[in-house]
Amino acid sequence: MKRIPILLILILVLMHPAGKAAGNAEFPKWIGELHSIATKTFRTEVGASAVKLPDRMEDGRSFTFCLKGQGGLEDIPDPFEAMESMFCMNGWRYVPAYQADGHGSSSFAYEKGNHLCNIHVNIDSGCDDEETGHVPSEFWFEIYCREK
Repeated sequence: MKRIPILLILILVLMHPAGKAAGNAEFPKWIGELHSIATKTFRTEVGASAVKLPDRMEDGRSFTFCLKGQGGLEDIPDPFEAMESMFCMNGWRYVPAYQADGHGSSSFAYEKGNHLCNIHVNIDSGCDDEETGHVPSEFWFEIYCREK
């Protein structure tokens, strides 16, 4: 009988994506759908997890689901626009109170029915990009969602 080394098992467990939302009983159907749409939109692996992140706009409320991913600007040149389009084209309504922008980053929110998602998108950019000759090439996103 062959024995599988413990280290190999540990590596395989750690490599397994954090909660595939689509078809996972741990996540509601709407999170599974959003996971699937994000995966297609950004053409990248999207992790899903349960979280408890306080909502900075509503005391006592917390976001309970998170979808995370990263990709290349070569494939998705404007991830900010891609994220906004993804939500708008799927019937979500923009919530202006959550808008916050910085250099190479943006945070905004969308709601649909009884669901609210706060989105953060960042690119690997700094204020000194022009001086250093750095050309941004990657982006990261986090979508925090909750029932309203």
